[in-house]
Amino acid sequence: MPYDGRGPDMKRRRFDDDNPRGRRGRGRGRGRPDRLGRRDDVMEEAESSQTRQKRERALPSRVIQIGQAEELTEDDIRSALEVFGEIRGVVSPSRDIFLVEFSSLERSVFFINHIDSHGFLIRFISPDLNYGPAQDLPSAMATFTSKSNTSGANHVLEVNVLKPMYPITTEVLHTIASPHGRVSRIVIHNKTEEKIESLIEFDSIMSAESCKDAINGADIYAGCCTLDVKFSKAQSLNVFKNDDDTFDYTDVNPAIAASNRKRESQGPSDDNYGDRGHDMGRGPGRPRRGDRNLDRSRDGPRGDMGPGPGGPPAVLMVHGLDTTMNPNRLFNLFCMYGDVNKIKFLMTKKGIAMVEMKNSRGADNVLNHLNRIKVLGSQMSISPSKHREVVIYTNNAPGILEDGSENVQVFINSRFLRYSTEKRAAKNRLVDPTKILHFFALPLEVDEDFVLKLLEDKGCPTPTSISMHKSEVCSAGLLEFDSTEEAVDTAAIANHLNGTHKGIKYLLKIAFTGKKSMPVENYEESRPAAGSKAKSKKEDDDEESSNTSRNFND
Repeated sequence: MPYDGRGPDMKRRRFDDDNPRGRRGRGRGRGRPDRLGRRDDVMEEAESSQTRQKRERALPSRVIQIGQAEELTEDDIRSALEVFGEIRGVVSPSRDIFLVEFSSLERSVFFINHIDSHGFLIRFISPDLNYGPAQDLPSAMATFTSKSNTSGANHVLEVNVLKPMYPITTEVLHTIASPHGRVSRIVIHNKTEEKIESLIEFDSIMSAESCKDAINGADIYAGCCTLDVKFSKAQSLNVFKNDDDTFDYTDVNPAIAASNRKRESQGPSDDNYGDRGHDMGRGPGRPRRGDRNLDRSRDGPRGDMGPGPGGPPAVLMVHGLDTTMNPNRLFNLFCMYGDVNKIKFLMTKKGIAMVEMKNSRGADNVLNHLNRIKVLGSQMSISPSKHREVVIYTNNAPGILEDGSENVQVFINSRFLRYSTEKRAAKNRLVDPTKILHFFALPLEVDEDFVLKLLEDKGCPTPTSISMHKSEVCSAGLLEFDSTEEAVDTAAIANHLNGTHKGIKYLLKIAFTGKKSMPVENYEESRPAAGSKAKSKKEDDDEESSNTSRNFND
């Protein structure tokens, strides 16, 4: 029986039965059931956008066209779509469009049917999704190329720099243009006080179009050196030497091939892009990162926090927080799932906080494991934010919360970050909160009574049992509570407690174990001890206990 192109029937999202298509509202209480969490707001917007696209579906094809994807990378696209079937290739004909070819028509139709029924997000982004213009990638790419040719586009750009208050060199222009495609040659051919005229040759029309769309009208430096970009009629540029006015970035010309190789051996020219940006009075450097940034920094915040291996920073909105919650306590929970850059409690709206995670991977971990849990008597609701960063105004005094703490905290350089290096990240286990906590990093001199007294003094719930063992470097153990809620409260309050005990500095670190009951082998040690005596069995098994501690260690 021939394939009918419709794909398997997909289950509708749970709110479709309560909200007929076309009647859902975007705000709370307008046609959407209360049982939905705030995280579904983003999914609903994605579904609404992709439902509109469904009415304009192209003919089924193995190729999927993904639009409005300027903030995504090829790896993002591939990892998100490969779960739907084998992918033959991913290409990007322009800065905001990707083409993905599945191994079969059935797989691509299955994917489109899935997003029509469920919506689809890639790193919190809802791109335009449709069938591609052809059945394979080469034909689809040819379609985009022909469209570019009929629009008068060219692979050579005429780039005029208006109000050139600072020197403009080939290095500056290459730094601006290279993020949008492979630059072949640059020629600066006319310099006046009003403007500097130059030509930039790319390896393809798509790269030139992408660059033109990205930089036209932007300022290289704040308030000056404005870019006026249009397609040139020139088909190629002639370069005879590499200097500040002309440069060939290919090895086609043997006379300058050696110079190119030397330049490439020193690394890409934009490695330190923005590090020496112009600031009035300091003199010019490379193009500064500003409101009209000329590199891909518009795709996500950069800086000391860095995008990291998990992508650029991601901001989460946290609702339903108790008045006893503060930035440090929220950090104590979130840090178990990813590094936190900043936390800001809103002073105008009680019980709401913004949390900037170092990357989207950490944000995903928090959403998957902490959303809708109860902490300090309130149910915490977490959802992605449309903001790209948490803005802190340093010239304003911080607000004061009800517990007397400041409403803003920065954790970028905190020593309690658990994912700051690959070695640290490898020690963590991503598990849901349970009633069993693992504590570690305490000095060897402390015992169970010290831990119980420390928790009591801080107002934490009383654990039902405790087990403790000592390795060669620290004391660690397990705490069991009556409920997961009590364990979460303890983690929020007591994680990273530090001080001095009998002249010895201590630090208490806490992590969730994922276990729902205390391991049997620990019950003999779980009873409160009268002192530090009668532990011969434990001393005999020091090495085994140490290994158990490491298995729990987050």
